[in-house]
Amino acid sequence: MKNSNPKILIVDDDATNIRVAAEILRQQKYNVSFAQSGKEALQKAGFISFDVILLDIMMPEMDGYEVCENLKSNPDTRQVPVIFLTAKTEPENVVRAFDVGGADYVTKPFNSQELLSRVETQVRLKKTLEKLKKANMGLQEANNTKDKMFSIISHDLLGPIGNIKESLEVLVSGVVKMNEKDMQSFIHSMWGSIGSSYTLLENLLLWARNQQGKMAYKPKYLNLTSLVKVTFNLLAGVAKQKSIELKYNLPDEQMVFADKNAVKTIIRNLVSNAIKFTGEDGVITIGTKEVKDGFLQVSVADTGIGMDKKTRDNLFKKFKNEPRWGTDGERGVGLGLVIAREFVEKNGGTIQAISEEGKGSTFNFTLPLIGGNDTMVQ
Repeated sequence: MKNSNPKILIVDDDATNIRVAAEILRQQKYNVSFAQSGKEALQKAGFISFDVILLDIMMPEMDGYEVCENLKSNPDTRQVPVIFLTAKTEPENVVRAFDVGGADYVTKPFNSQELLSRVETQVRLKKTLEKLKKANMGLQEANNTKDKMFSIISHDLLGPIGNIKESLEVLVSGVVKMNEKDMQSFIHSMWGSIGSSYTLLENLLLWARNQQGKMAYKPKYLNLTSLVKVTFNLLAGVAKQKSIELKYNLPDEQMVFADKNAVKTIIRNLVSNAIKFTGEDGVITIGTKEVKDGFLQVSVADTGIGMDKKTRDNLFKKFKNEPRWGTDGERGVGLGLVIAREFVEKNGGTIQAISEEGKGSTFNFTLPLIGGNDTMVQ
């Protein structure tokens, strides 16, 4: 088991001082290391993350002030609190200790209660600062995510819906007369725009619920082949517009142990993404194969435009990719792939993309073949 007790580094050229301080600290279960020179202290602090450093001022070659300056100039060690150990209590020495970055000081010879109290205070302050830093990073990420979501809503939802509204107003007003063929084309175009906007809105709501921990995951044994068929039926109309063939190479009953709604969303998003970036007369194929550790690998492969390395590396990162345009001008913001990754991981699997520009893309994700005692089939 990993020892989580605070780690203290004692730096002093006098072995007796080290022994006395170490005995006091170890009685309170602190993990104690020591160094007898400034150079040795900097080396140890470079590869061990200490919670507090007790640093003697008067040492040969490199005194405590210089050691502290080196620690505070290094991004990896500048946050470690330094408590100076000194027999020199003149105001100018104390002031200099704080000027070079010291957090506190303890006079020699040691008073055990004073030493423990000052060390405990700095350990507590360091942990509090780390928690605040982590919380601040979380808030910053949440704020960036909120801004990105508002951008998606304002541009990718309100824009298309506004165009549909304006087009329908023109139609209702009777300003433009259409024959039956033009009307069918107009309705077909509106249907595609509404479908894209609906899918994006659905993904936004799913993602938001998942971030809030409101998605209920109930893994059961289910027939993956049936879900693939349902998805193909749902997206057949969109694929037909681009003359894209949807194929699958699965047995009639390919069972997996996963959450049904999550798997439906994963497949739908991956196939929708493939349709978006595949040109006319292309082919999208879903296949499976068993891999190690009781998992099934599901592949969604297309003959589309592929992607470059930068796009591929950021593919599953939240709001990291720039918007991409499909082969028919469809706008993609990458949210569907982020959701797919999160849902795959919720079910214990992994996901990756294999792609080159002009050579299509293949998305491989894994799902468990077996689960607990629940044997319900859906």
